[in-house]
Amino acid sequence: MSTRRSLAGFGGPFRPPSVVSVALAALLALGACTDAAGTTTTTTPVPTSSTSTTTTADPPATSTSTSAATTSTTELPTDTGVEAAWSSYWEAWTEVRASEDLDPAPLEAVASAQVVEGATVLFERQRESGQGPIETDVSLHPTVTAEQGNSATIEDCVLLAPSFTDNVGVWYEADLVRSDQGWKVDAVRIRSASGCVPREMADAAIQGYQAYYEAEADFWDPPNPSSPLLEQVLTEPQLSFITGLLDEHAALGAALRGQPTTHPEVIEVRSSTEVVILSSLCVNVS
Repeated sequence: MSTRRSLAGFGGPFRPPSVVSVALAALLALGACTDAAGTTTTTTPVPTSSTSTTTTADPPATSTSTSAATTSTTELPTDTGVEAAWSSYWEAWTEVRASEDLDPAPLEAVASAQVVEGATVLFERQRESGQGPIETDVSLHPTVTAEQGNSATIEDCVLLAPSFTDNVGVWYEADLVRSDQGWKVDAVRIRSASGCVPREMADAAIQGYQAYYEAEADFWDPPNPSSPLLEQVLTEPQLSFITGLLDEHAALGAALRGQPTTHPEVIEVRSSTEVVILSSLCVNVS
């Protein structure tokens, strides 16, 4: 078998049906791998541009494990009012965080007194540190994990920009209660402030990452900078970078052959549209 150089290191926004937009910043882990037949393979350094680019793909049918904490629990059939109440809470949370006077009234309409106090204390500490009103983008990925009568529990990897922690993703668990006025958030707990990855976001990102390798044989053997698949799996600036490499290889009469085995893992969420994937590429060498 011949040695094969692999190309990777792409990323950027893509739009599968279930995800608005997810970007990939791909990293490579170099090392030795062994396939199912026991054949030892090696990973090869790859040419990459210094910035992320884009890939487009549909979400995968199966889940993928990730290095970061991935929020994935068994979802129960639920009264849609539970998730709606959770969404209303975050709408109020962002409204108060961005207000000039920290008026808690929006939170009081959707949450218990102890939850309101916890949020306002956080906002007051931010003001004391000189941050002032903060406009926040919030992306929710709720899963109702328990519901019985007038009580329910919800889990969510909430993506906050800007966050109040060192990580965009904060893994919450919350209890809600139902009264004559509807569902209300009764207690909020942070399960992890060290980062989390919404399962559907991780799955879609990895699907987009793998789509490149499924398509690359079309434009690398032989090098074809005019392949229509390039625009389906890449966007700028990586599209121009890879197109330039294809031009160079075509001029040299060189081609890249073989299909690598990828081992992608989502290791970080940078925003609601960008994740970081760490992946090794195993290539048979004889």
